[in-house]
Amino acid sequence: MRVYTRIMDMDTCICTGLRQAAFDITEIYDSYLEPSGLKITMFRVLRRLSSAEQASITELAVIVGVDRSTLGRNLRVLERMNLVAFEEAEDARSRTIVLTALGRTTLAKATPLWVKAQTKMRSVLGEELKSVFVAMTKVKHAAEAQ
Repeated sequence: MRVYTRIMDMDTCICTGLRQAAFDITEIYDSYLEPSGLKITMFRVLRRLSSAEQASITELAVIVGVDRSTLGRNLRVLERMNLVAFEEAEDARSRTIVLTALGRTTLAKATPLWVKAQTKMRSVLGEELKSVFVAMTKVKHAAEAQ
């Protein structure tokens, strides 16, 4: 288990510490989701697409909170797995992304696993969870103000 004891030292990079924590959390979620064949990055895209039913790449990038190129790479993997499909939109220059039947089934299988990962992280963070969300919100506002 990694212990972030030096987070307040002046020579410790906050960005590096947060990136490492994000990597560690991703590993936890990925291990819980492994039986579904998904990683947390894939689950996030499928879950957001499921709530939108269909979306353009630009719309889905905004919903998921990533840039178009990152989303495009993720979508190509999901398309190869037959979890999403691209359909021609009314405007021939754009395409719409939809969840396939297999995508819906896979998401349904993965959701209880994700809930278990959430429960694990709630247990790990305990009473500090609210502080974590407050800190994340502050970081988001600082980034938006740039």
